[in-house]
Amino acid sequence: MRFFLILSLLVITSCTYNELSVCETENPSFNDCVEPIFTNNCIGCHNAEQYFGSLSLENYTEISEAVLNGTVIDRISRDETDILFMPKSSSKLLEEEIQIIINWKENGTPNN
Repeated sequence: MRFFLILSLLVITSCTYNELSVCETENPSFNDCVEPIFTNNCIGCHNAEQYFGSLSLENYTEISEAVLNGTVIDRISRDETDILFMPKSSSKLLEEEIQIIINWKENGTPNN
């Protein structure tokens, strides 16, 4: 019985491990870590067709420029009650997501 439980745990773990995207938070990848944050939280309002605040965040170049000039980090780090807080009408990003963006900036916003 014990062998069966261990074997089952190994099978379940190996199946789910390959399905999850791994995000290295200290040296985050644009494709695996940073871009999904912007896709899930920003491009609904900041895209080529309706770029609120004259800001589109659809691709690496646009995202990198907005992060490097401080706009994005300033807005996502604000308190939710602040009028300049982003994302508007939504919850604050997770602290881990904010830290991923900060670390990506500190690493020179690599396109990887």
